[in-house]
Amino acid sequence: MTRRAFISIVCSGGLAAGLGGESLGSRRKKRQTKKATRPAPPPAPISGDSLYRDLITYYNLGEHRTASPGDQKTSDWLNSELRKAGMKTAFQPFGLRQFFLSKSALVVDGNPIASFPLWLPSATGPNPIVAPLVDYHPSERLSGMVALIRFPFDARAAMVKGSAQGEMILAAAKLGARAVIAITEGPSGEIIAFNVQEGMQPWSVPVLLAPARSEPLLRAAAARRATASVLIDGRDDPHATARNVIGRTVRGNKSIVVSTPQSGWFRCAGERGPGIALWLGLARWVRKNPSDFSYIFLSTSGHELGGLGIRAFLDSGAPPRGSVAAWIHLGAGIATWKWQQTDKGMARTREVDSNRLLMCSPGLVSTVAPLFADLPGLKPGSQSVGEYRDIAKAGYRTMAIAAAHMFHHTPADSPEVTSPELLEPVATALVNTLTAIQDNPPRAEQKLR
Repeated sequence: MTRRAFISIVCSGGLAAGLGGESLGSRRKKRQTKKATRPAPPPAPISGDSLYRDLITYYNLGEHRTASPGDQKTSDWLNSELRKAGMKTAFQPFGLRQFFLSKSALVVDGNPIASFPLWLPSATGPNPIVAPLVDYHPSERLSGMVALIRFPFDARAAMVKGSAQGEMILAAAKLGARAVIAITEGPSGEIIAFNVQEGMQPWSVPVLLAPARSEPLLRAAAARRATASVLIDGRDDPHATARNVIGRTVRGNKSIVVSTPQSGWFRCAGERGPGIALWLGLARWVRKNPSDFSYIFLSTSGHELGGLGIRAFLDSGAPPRGSVAAWIHLGAGIATWKWQQTDKGMARTREVDSNRLLMCSPGLVSTVAPLFADLPGLKPGSQSVGEYRDIAKAGYRTMAIAAAHMFHHTPADSPEVTSPELLEPVATALVNTLTAIQDNPPRAEQKLR
């Protein structure tokens, strides 16, 4: 079955029908033999099929880079869904510098090669840079050349000041390179986009990322100094605007915050999709389950650009720490399949990727630990990554789930990397967590072991 057919079946409800269909044999009259039957398990509080449909909707909105058309559509959609769930909603705009890519292209020795700019791009304009491709060596001049470098694999896929990847680019530019092609090492063989820090300036030369699967072709071309064409065209806007989405249900003096990032480099089905789907599922659950707690649902843009959105909310709009019983953050790659290398490439297994983190403030450990005990990889720990780090630093009692799955930050991050059966148990654990917090609000802090 093709990817397009797979997605169309899900969107039309065919998956849910297939899972719930009754076979012909089951309708036949059975012999009057009495057998002990186990009672059917209670239905999940949030169905995996409904979660997956929301994930598909998110994926189909397009690429989700901050302030892009896809990101703006996402803000509108999430706002609409929260309103349907009975919440009072508002947008929180924030400003940023953003590059709006029109076209990027890499052609080497006449062969088009998949590529994507390293942010924040230095544009070539509509006309490409055309020059010989050569391997980068720290001791050799690169005057007028296109330098070929290799980024070592980093599961975080983040560009920080002083990183080895950034230092190579700066060194190549100082040696006279007109542009840089960076091969992104990684098990998927795909282009891996890199998050950047807030306030990062454009690179001094154009930089295109290329997939590891193209390395043999690129190395052979560089060995004979074949011609490379590098194109990055678009608009650099120092006054772009992105929008967080905030939904509120006001009931009591104590509140619970549920947040998730909405932005990312590509379509982000496995990276952002599970968090978005779970976030919407919980918002609808809150409407159907009254309590004495108020709720704040927050989706943030700007994730890949230093967490701009969560920082904007913490700076202006976040509730007082003393009024928040708990803050639940739904980060990257919450529920995805494990993949393995085969002779034919990467193949999906039928196991959940257990390489994920459950980060937790000490005061929530006793509540959270037993509710996630049956979910592989989700044992409370003291790690601190992503937006969780910012929220915890601000003093909130917080728990968060995050992971970097096989196709994290790649154009190949599509709906096949997850499924209803992976999403549903996480939703159940989250519902049970909210219920436990409402029934017995955490007080004392407990140290992690």
